[in-house]
Amino acid sequence: MKLFVNICFHYVEERLKYLDEVIASINEISTEQTIIIVNSNELFECESVVNVAHGLKDPYHLTWEHKKYMQQFLLTDYTHYVYLEDDMKLTKKTMAYWKQTKSLFQEKNLNFIPAIHRIEYKDGVAVSLDVTKKPGACDAIILEGQKFVFLPEPYQAMFIMDKEDVIEHLNSQYANIGQYHNYGIRESANLGNMYLNVPQGYSHRAVVPVENFERCWVHHVANNYADNLNTPHAKILAKDLLDGN
Repeated sequence: MKLFVNICFHYVEERLKYLDEVIASINEISTEQTIIIVNSNELFECESVVNVAHGLKDPYHLTWEHKKYMQQFLLTDYTHYVYLEDDMKLTKKTMAYWKQTKSLFQEKNLNFIPAIHRIEYKDGVAVSLDVTKKPGACDAIILEGQKFVFLPEPYQAMFIMDKEDVIEHLNSQYANIGQYHNYGIRESANLGNMYLNVPQGYSHRAVVPVENFERCWVHHVANNYADNLNTPHAKILAKDLLDGN
């Protein structure tokens, strides 16, 4: 595996500690080669390549800058493309889950995506950031004894793609600013192929594993929702989210 990583970082000095933690975690993933490119609004010292976005019509467009590097990725021999925000800690465990699950879907000729699920920690216990209520009995698929479900509030703030996925994305409307699918302008840049070529009968393509759910967890290291009483996010224990499924 050769990993091409694009990180969005709107420069705030106090957030450099999050970026450093995210980069360190990526560098722990075993690869033949890894490149990390940080898209920012300012130039700053960083162990990775920093590209400054110029001429943005809106600061929120910074989250869309990675689309340019997806084209660049296709011209290289890198095998996997990762886009994430500066406070999303991708680990080797979650990368391994994605690769294994994607291979399973490909073997079964199924057009689903191994979803990433953001979590934070409250008093040392993981809480689910991407949902505001427990799902009921979800649509599910079972493959080789493994059960996967479709959460009703799919969001992941990052994505992993192979080259076929990137080609699919760049040839779709979701690679263009303006296709928001009921999300905000910043959030829509992160959706990847979740709503593209959705199999009939489903509302999106992203599934999470029921068994060993923590395989798909990615820590939102800013951890600024769990203790915020004014938001409904990060209030459900992650270990209890899929009870009943």
